[in-house]
Amino acid sequence: MKQPPYILVVNGTKVRRPVFVLGAPHSGVGLLARALGRAPGLLLGSGHTAVMNAVYTVARRPSVAEERASGTAALLRDAFAESWQLTPGNCERCPDARRPARETAEPCPHASGTTAYGDASPDLLYTAPVLASAFGDAAFVQIIRDGRDVVADMLDDERETAWFRPGGMSLDGELPHPFFGVETEEERDRHPSLSEAAKCAMRWRGAVRLSARLRSELGTDRLMTLRYEDLGGREVETAEQLLAFTGIRVSAVELVEAGAAPPGSHRTRLTAEQRADVHAVARTELSRLGYTKRSAGASR
Repeated sequence: MKQPPYILVVNGTKVRRPVFVLGAPHSGVGLLARALGRAPGLLLGSGHTAVMNAVYTVARRPSVAEERASGTAALLRDAFAESWQLTPGNCERCPDARRPARETAEPCPHASGTTAYGDASPDLLYTAPVLASAFGDAAFVQIIRDGRDVVADMLDDERETAWFRPGGMSLDGELPHPFFGVETEEERDRHPSLSEAAKCAMRWRGAVRLSARLRSELGTDRLMTLRYEDLGGREVETAEQLLAFTGIRVSAVELVEAGAAPPGSHRTRLTAEQRADVHAVARTELSRLGYTKRSAGASR
């Protein structure tokens, strides 16, 4: 839904073409965030409390984005405006010294060097449709990774598996629910009995389906898609692509991820049963993205 015109001023500067990094958990968002976050002139947030509260408000109840589109857009803009404020109290480059209250509320000296803004918070993907309308000139960089490797990393991440435990996000009353990748009543009823590997695969499946919808809704001037597997060995080309798309100069060196599990590591990190569970849930998406060969019986 088209939002009314707005002007967002942060640190005394109008925010133009903010950059948002999107992807399923453990798909490479952190790698891109590190590289972009060290680019001169760009203030890239990640995990700010106000932003995360807004993200999970939408993730818990996806329908709120349609029912209260204008209010949800304003909620996100306010959250990012708060996270992008640079004051002596939250600037990492400002000396740690006591200041008068009137000074701590004003932009710090380093704010003038900020020329661009963005965010790469965890699970930001689930607010992407709202962000696209809330920031009509925003640039989105999304990254896709083999779902089997994603599941292997998710299973080793207590923060991710905690969503599946009692007290985590509820599936009641919301269909579809992109955060969990649940789209039908049958899937919702079956979800509690699935293995953790299958639940992780369902989250990855939901994320790539959401990414596919974004590709169909946003033009190439607003959305750029990268593959995690293509980054290794092509850091210079990727840095040039990011510069051409965002206008932000990224160092190719920052795109080198030392010590990361190589593509295909799921072969040794997942059991045969876990791999079977992942394929049962996400076979079609793995095939469409070229990570596996399409079998004769795969749905089209």
